[in-house]
Amino acid sequence: MIVSNSKLLIEAKKRGYAVPAFNVDNLESVLGVLNAASILSKPIIVQTIPRTLKYGGIATYSSLVRANYKGGADISIHLDHGGDLQICKDCIDAGYTSVMIDGSMLAFEDNVKLTKQVVDLAHENGVSVEAELGTIGGKEETEGQIKYTEVDEAVKFVELTDVDSLAIGVGTAHGVYKGTPHIAIDRIEEIASGVDIPLVLHGASGLSDEVVRNCIKAGISKINFATHLRQAFTQGLKKGLASESATYDPKTYLPYAIEAVQEAATKIAKLCHLDA
Repeated sequence: MIVSNSKLLIEAKKRGYAVPAFNVDNLESVLGVLNAASILSKPIIVQTIPRTLKYGGIATYSSLVRANYKGGADISIHLDHGGDLQICKDCIDAGYTSVMIDGSMLAFEDNVKLTKQVVDLAHENGVSVEAELGTIGGKEETEGQIKYTEVDEAVKFVELTDVDSLAIGVGTAHGVYKGTPHIAIDRIEEIASGVDIPLVLHGASGLSDEVVRNCIKAGISKINFATHLRQAFTQGLKKGLASESATYDPKTYLPYAIEAVQEAATKIAKLCHLDA
């Protein structure tokens, strides 16, 4: 079934694994991650960022997922890093089952106010909400301003907003890591002990399998992957274009990209579900 993030993440938190959340950009990446979920019979989250929605249209991506989902493993359709109430509303209207409102660069009180507005709207429509507290590297607006999530603030934030899941800043970054990342596993444990909702880790592409497992054991229930899948897509596309079967018809070379995304998503899903 296509369900909300909450349904997937509450189960993950209870059973001690994480649900992988895959950022998709086009039909081929959608097919790749859905194939992985079907093959493994493991739940996944299919998500898009606002820049992707601007590129292809909000209704497009929800429709792509729903048209190609064949059942089996439960999935959700999620907005990643929504910046305001309007885009969250637009995604809810387009059939998204979960939205993220990212007010992490606002003052604490303003983040609470914005998040609560989205929570009230989303819950009225049976949609779950992820918020962010602290900062995650790799976004232009966070460069040089990385702030770990404080435990006491996380507890207060969850109480005030009634949010369903919380993305926390513990040393991860979006995009490609320039050095060896140092993840504050102890901070994850402290926050997980203080709040009773699932915690989310952004910027997992490039982390070692060992670090990912340690984050899950510390209390992470959702892990985002974007860059890794885009790299896989690009490498698969290059392979397809260089193949003997390639012609002017995209259907002769794009399957290579689908297969590459599927392989990457399958490996990630096994890792997050602690099957590898």
